Amino acid sequence: MYSLLIDPILHSLRPRIARCLADRRALRVLDIGCATGAQARVLARERFEVVGVDSSPDMVASAAKRMPSIPFVQASALELPFPQGTFDAAILSLALHEHPEEERTAMVREALRVVHSQGTLVVADFARPKRSSLHIPWQVIRAVEFSAGPEHHAGFADYVRHDALAGLLARLALVADETKRSHFGCISIVAVTKSSAISP
Repeated sequence: MYSLLIDPILHSLRPRIARCLADRRALRVLDIGCATGAQARVLARERFEVVGVDSSPDMVASAAKRMPSIPFVQASALELPFPQGTFDAAILSLALHEHPEEERTAMVREALRVVHSQGTLVVADFARPKRSSLHIPWQVIRAVEFSAGPEHHAGFADYVRHDALAGLLARLALVADETKRSHFGCISIVAVTKSSAISP
């Protein structure tokens, strides 16, 4: 279901994230919440050394089946099984909005932990566009998030209410080196250098 519905919608997002990592000369990359491995496959084709992590055994199995040459690991984003500073970069792609604030914070800090001191965290997640009540793509996203179940929707609603990704970065005292918009302005792509983090 995910590969049939979600992966095609996010297809144009994948190369944008890859370019962001290439601009920062990242080589070894951790894709956190990798799902079916679509982003990891794009990175592997671009010659990145990528490792995928997801908490779902079904997602990990699906990803590994599609590209056995990539290491896919079942693990929680709240407790990554890698030493500090292992990677040049980490990715959190549409992985934060469905969680409560405490978990979002922990996920970002854990992602920063496994990146080396001058490494990069790339986060892509929803951002409310201007005039959102009249913005049709945003209203579609809201409907999809509502249909995902009460727990998922509660995380999304809280995330948006607190200024989405921009608000989360501000609360964590993280400064974005670069911010881009995708999907009619509904997704924000942010690159943060670990050295800008006050409390990684």
